[in-house]
Amino acid sequence: MWNDLKLEIDICTKCVLEKTRINPIVGEGNKKAEVLFVLDSVSEEEDIKQQLLADKNGKYFRRFLEYSKLDLKKCYFTTLTKCSSHGNIIEQESILQCNEFLITQIALINPKYIVTVGERATRSLLENDEKEDIKDLVGKVFDFYGEIKIVPIYDISYLFKATDREKWKLIKILEKL
Repeated sequence: MWNDLKLEIDICTKCVLEKTRINPIVGEGNKKAEVLFVLDSVSEEEDIKQQLLADKNGKYFRRFLEYSKLDLKKCYFTTLTKCSSHGNIIEQESILQCNEFLITQIALINPKYIVTVGERATRSLLENDEKEDIKDLVGKVFDFYGEIKIVPIYDISYLFKATDREKWKLIKILEKL
């Protein structure tokens, strides 16, 4: 199934991102993970290196996760879109076109928790009031299909400017997973 999914993503032409990508990225990590992280998108640097969390933000996020004592070997990382926009704004249409790939990944991994990183990832998987601030959603646990739980956290770029209190809150959330 994973090989089929990768092939489908590699040859996908459903949205405009196929014109800007160099290397579509399915995701990386433990394919039997208990914790699935869903990030916004593939950065230009990640596209070139063919590896998620390879840019400055990603390296910072990895260190942050390690500090929380979360075993990264038991995690899987993926994105809403599998191709980089190379700095262009990603339209909702591209996210919707990639959604079937994400749902397939969730079904294949069958994690206990899906950690949505940032507002876009959270809103893409949760059906909630769009007016609710992401800060009010962070750390809450939401039911997904079956017994899977969704746990929203701040976007990686926000961690650079987050207060110590907000960072500590995230560490406590991640320690419980």
